[in-house]
Amino acid sequence: MFEITSEILPFLLLFCLGIALFHTFILSGIFNVNLKPGWIMFVIDPAILGIAFLFFRKESGIVFIALFLSVFAMAIIGMIKNGIESTVDSFKEQRKNKTPVWKIIGGGLLALLGYLAFFYLGIYSFFLIFFVIILSSMLPNNKNRFYFYQRTLPTSTIKSVAMGLAEISGKAKAIQPVISPDTDTPCVGYIYTVDEIHTTRDDDGRTSTSYHEISRKTELKNFYIEDETGKIEIVPAQLQWINFSPTHSREGGGKRYQEYILDEKTDFLLIGQAFYEGANSILRFDEGKKVFGIAPLDIVNFSNKWRPLKLRALTALACIAVLAAIILFTPITINGTKIIIEQRNWKEVLKSNPFESIFNR
Repeated sequence: MFEITSEILPFLLLFCLGIALFHTFILSGIFNVNLKPGWIMFVIDPAILGIAFLFFRKESGIVFIALFLSVFAMAIIGMIKNGIESTVDSFKEQRKNKTPVWKIIGGGLLALLGYLAFFYLGIYSFFLIFFVIILSSMLPNNKNRFYFYQRTLPTSTIKSVAMGLAEISGKAKAIQPVISPDTDTPCVGYIYTVDEIHTTRDDDGRTSTSYHEISRKTELKNFYIEDETGKIEIVPAQLQWINFSPTHSREGGGKRYQEYILDEKTDFLLIGQAFYEGANSILRFDEGKKVFGIAPLDIVNFSNKWRPLKLRALTALACIAVLAAIILFTPITINGTKIIIEQRNWKEVLKSNPFESIFNR
């Protein structure tokens, strides 16, 4: 048995305060337990070790190890719990939005692979997560495709727009105006969202707020885009609203209500397929390029202006992250005034599990 001696007991009691700090964070942050008072774990954890030392001294060391390992166990259980809950909520939301079942199943399989990677690779899985985040930002989606084609397409005047993929800009004009639900604003179209508000409070009284969208309503009928040369009809099916900011927001009853307005005063930039329908030209979703978006022109210009600086910053951060990883995982020893950098067998490292020594105790 692992018995704690009187000499090391004070140090282990201090260590228990650190364990209590992690227990408090996990219970309040992951499990959303409202601890009253907030410092209760700073009493319970040292008390458990103290009782074990007084009444079960031969097993007191095992009790301390159990307290230490409970931090990892609670964190893993909490992450699995939150992952399952978020997956269920995401599934319900995607089915509400009529997302294809194969996409939902594929997303679930990717999440499962992520959990398996965490248990198999241990701390090295964070490099995999970092890679997935970078890769996901590069993979095609509506916003990425919109800005990719925006940087390569010339902006055409509406009178001279060629058939096919085209970029135009101008002001929106309603054919049949709609009324926004919250502020009764006449407009070309709107998106109305309702978010559930989640508020948490830490031990110091600081509050943090998060929002979870529970409903979304879009109303947008055919409309025109006009410039100084003419106008073109927009067929809004599958039109992606990009970089719109809410024009109105309010909170009440634990919910946040927001309106995104497509008005007749703002200059917009659109990318889609120009097409002849009878004697009129229209702009619609491009089935081949999978792009059809509208964004405020000033936001697009701002993005283009700062894009080179953003790319340089991301490149610098990526280089720093790689160098930090190399430094952290390269064995370095100091012999007097010499710094010795040893060679590491990365094949062995990747095959081994960094948490194996912890779970096999």
